[in-house]
Amino acid sequence: MNRVNESFQITYNNYKQSLEELQSKIIELGHDLEEHEVVIDTLSKTDDNRKCYRMVGGALVESDVVTTKPILTVKRDNLQETISKLKAELVKTASRFEQWKKDNKIQVVKQ
Repeated sequence: MNRVNESFQITYNNYKQSLEELQSKIIELGHDLEEHEVVIDTLSKTDDNRKCYRMVGGALVESDVVTTKPILTVKRDNLQETISKLKAELVKTASRFEQWKKDNKIQVVKQ
């Protein structure tokens, strides 16, 4: 019986860890998305020929606004798509976790 309880505890902990990791990544990417939107908004009010800088692989690269805006827009769109996929995965994992708890009659005991 102890091995069964141990197996349930391991599975429970794995689900909890997966959910926490997904939530953390969604929050992190959400902050990146907000930063991209602020920069895009700022650049949209700036002269297209103005010089600007952006980080590429840890190096600061000089460019101009007209070149940088499309790059940032694509990155923003990719971030939005990734966040949507992660949210869908979070919902799916949470529902599987709830179903697993229901199927195995798992009750969480708070200490």
